[in-house]
Amino acid sequence: MPNPSVPIITPPRVPLVDPRTGMIDRAWYLFFLSLNTVATAVVDDPALGPSPDSLIASYDAALQTLAQDVGTQPSVNDLLSQMAEMQKQIEALQVQPVIDAGAISVAIAALSTAPVTKTANFSVAPGETWLINNKSGSTCTVTLPTPSANTGRVLRFQNYQAQTLVSASSNVVPLVGGAAGTAILAAVAGETATLVSDGTSWIMTQYVPNNVLLLE
Repeated sequence: MPNPSVPIITPPRVPLVDPRTGMIDRAWYLFFLSLNTVATAVVDDPALGPSPDSLIASYDAALQTLAQDVGTQPSVNDLLSQMAEMQKQIEALQVQPVIDAGAISVAIAALSTAPVTKTANFSVAPGETWLINNKSGSTCTVTLPTPSANTGRVLRFQNYQAQTLVSASSNVVPLVGGAAGTAILAAVAGETATLVSDGTSWIMTQYVPNNVLLLE
C-alpha cells in the first residue's frame, strides 16, 4: 500500500496547465501539495522526514519530468500559426465559385435537343438548337436570341423549302466575314448553316449547299 506521506510523481503525459481551465492541472497541484506536506513534516519533525539528499533528489527528478512535459506542449506561436492557416483555408472556401449545376444541365440539354420544324416566321426559343425552315410560299424570318446573352451558343438551320431564311435583325456575319446582315439560308431546299454567338453578333461558321460534294 503506498505511503501517503511520499509524493507520487505526476506522469509526464499530464500537462502542467489544464487546457480547459487555463489553471494548473489537479494532478500537478496534488503533487506539489504533497511536496509541501512532506516538507512541513520534515520541518516539524526532522526524524520523520526524508534525508536532505533524498528530498533534493526527488525535487530534481520532479523538475526534470516537468521540464520534459512542458517541452512537449505546443508553443503559443505554434498555436497561432495553426489558427492562421485554418483561417486561410476557411477564406479560400468562401471565395470559391459556386457551380450552377442547373445552368450546366440546361447547356448540355441544348446540345442534344431534337430538331424543331417551323412553318411560319418564328423566334428561337430557349433550348432550341436544330431548326428546320419548312415555311412555304415566301421568305421565312427568324428572330435570333440576343447575342450578348448567348455567348458561345450554337444554332443550326436547315431548309426544307426553296425559300430564303433571314434574320429579323442585321446581326448575322456571313461566312466570309464583313459587316453583319440578315441572310442565313438561300432559297434552296437542303441548304444548312451553323451560327455561333460571339457576344456581339451571330457568326456563320459553316454553310453547306445542298448540291455540294463532300469528300472525307
